[in-house]
Amino acid sequence: MIIDAHAHIGDLRSPSNLDRTPVTVEKLIARLDEEGIDKAVVLPWPACPEAVTFPGLFAPEPDIISQIRATLRYPDRLIPFGNADPRWGGNTSHTDFSWLLERFVEMGCVGMGEVSANMYFDDPRAVNLFRQCGQWDLPITIESTGPGEGHYGFIDDVGSPHLERLLQQVPETIIIGHGPGFWADIGGGLTVEEKSGYPKGPIRQEGSVPRLLRTYPNLYADISAMSGYNALTRDEAFAIRFLNEFQDRIIFGTDVCFGDERGRMPQLGYLRRLLDEGHITQEVFDKITYKNVLRVMKRYKL
Repeated sequence: MIIDAHAHIGDLRSPSNLDRTPVTVEKLIARLDEEGIDKAVVLPWPACPEAVTFPGLFAPEPDIISQIRATLRYPDRLIPFGNADPRWGGNTSHTDFSWLLERFVEMGCVGMGEVSANMYFDDPRAVNLFRQCGQWDLPITIESTGPGEGHYGFIDDVGSPHLERLLQQVPETIIIGHGPGFWADIGGGLTVEEKSGYPKGPIRQEGSVPRLLRTYPNLYADISAMSGYNALTRDEAFAIRFLNEFQDRIIFGTDVCFGDERGRMPQLGYLRRLLDEGHITQEVFDKITYKNVLRVMKRYKL
């Protein structure tokens, strides 16, 4: 079995790239078939205002609930997550999200994400939402960025101090790291500008990601998107050691945002090559491509 733990449906285009093709449920399933993927976790998008791209407002599934309902039409192939913004419900650090989380669970959602509010990870409003998701056994996939304007996703500094403080405050909540602000820190010695980008070249010293994975059992790592792929391919020797050491914590995903060929992601082919060349075992491959995500989705029943 192979599960893509990071998929989307809907119109994620912006006015500057209307030549791209939106992802319909049918196009998503066709891609899964072509790539040999059995199931996909659909992350409804967006929940935060920073990620709103105008064409999506006019799409057939323009919001979180309509995307969840579309996902539920294919229960054998698609797995629904819910989504929320810590500022919802009054923009306070004591909002009670239980009514919303209960509705998501009733619909069949087995996680949340990708949660992408542009605030620091340890903002009390974020801690409040994350803690309550843990109480409902809902793992959270997060988007992360560095400081500065023009981004969506949780903000962190070099070395991931805000993510670490969040992990310390919500030990009962599974957090699945994702995005440039997370993966840039696989290696040390970052500049502030690199924290929001895709650092290149060999990793000469470990960054915060390996350290946090060793320290906090509630942290997992989603290798989707160019951020995850860049982290694994900038230094393949380091990546092989990383994949083997953290084989129980790494989760395969693609984060394909468009329905055209240009939108395809190479992570699965990369993992298959490492398997064929003997750099990872079949057991490691299976953990990364489906066993780990099944373990964190406590509410999901095969």
